Amino acid sequence: MSKLSVQGTAEMEFVVDVFSVTITIHATAASSGEAVISGKKKTEQFLCLMRDKLGIAPENFRLESDAVRENYSGNHSYLYTKIVSLDIIADLSVLYKMTSLLGELSNVSYNVDFDLSNQPEKEKQVIEAAISNSREKAEIIACSLGKTIQGVDTVNLEYAASGAYRNLAKSVCVDACPDLETMLKNPIKVITKSISIDWIVE
Repeated sequence: MSKLSVQGTAEMEFVVDVFSVTITIHATAASSGEAVISGKKKTEQFLCLMRDKLGIAPENFRLESDAVRENYSGNHSYLYTKIVSLDIIADLSVLYKMTSLLGELSNVSYNVDFDLSNQPEKEKQVIEAAISNSREKAEIIACSLGKTIQGVDTVNLEYAASGAYRNLAKSVCVDACPDLETMLKNPIKVITKSISIDWIVE
């Protein structure tokens, strides 16, 4: 009995089904108190706009950061920054409507990350494909040596953190949206896995 160490790899593409939107609200004023008042007013405007125009309730947003700091560049002032985030179903018409509404506000920026709601399940598919790839290679090598695969001795898989559970906003409502931007295809996320297996051969 002998061992045959073979590395298997697999790579798969998946259409993302989650848009993670991060919104940053800014305000600047001569005093910290004025900055807070202005920032809170802008935050209320933003949340009202999302609720009234898209049906997204304030509790669907996560608070990521809330701060006021002194700004020493140029004229002395204070900067208010509040960052909130929201996970929505990957619907380009919803994203278009949301980002268009942000254009009605001042001093608001946003960033969109693309993700998978069930990434652990997708990673499992890729791992299974990597195992199959390792076995196929091992069988070819064993056959050329006049031997056969009898089982597995050891397995070494790269560490992969499982995806977090996502609570998607379900109450987003959007009118018919004919804009060409909404006709783009959703982004693709590539998952690659590598696994090293010591196969037992005889």
